[in-house]
Amino acid sequence: MKKLLLVLTIIAICTTMGFAQKTTVKKIQDTQARMLDIKATGYVKPLAVELKVSSAGRISQSWPLTKEQAENEMKGDLVNIRSWALFMTCEKYAADVIVAPTFNFKSTDDGNGYIITVVGFPANFVNWRTITEADYEWIQMERTQTTSDRENIKALIK
Repeated sequence: MKKLLLVLTIIAICTTMGFAQKTTVKKIQDTQARMLDIKATGYVKPLAVELKVSSAGRISQSWPLTKEQAENEMKGDLVNIRSWALFMTCEKYAADVIVAPTFNFKSTDDGNGYIITVVGFPANFVNWRTITEADYEWIQMERTQTTSDRENIKALIK
């Protein structure tokens, strides 16, 4: 009797442990895209780069989204949705950035989804180079926030 009780206890424990190991995975999507941002700074060994705007000129690209994508996967966050649209547009036009992007986000006429439209100029980075003394003035000007600081920087550079 004791052996039967022991065997049943072991089977119950193993069965319970088997159920405890099951997990569910929730789908998630988060994107990041580069866009020309005046405040973006990063100086390692300072480099400068030129942007070559695509010969396609100004583009307008629309991306459809289902309610599920926009509200659940992207959490209804417009920053996420805009970032995703920039990423998709950069991919389509083989661009590093979209210069001066503007966005139009609206629901579809039938109300079953959304459309986000990106308008801007696709561009690629060209002519990477180490900065020169002439470039330092631009960096210093970008780092200052007030007009009086800019005047002080100009005086120091002269």
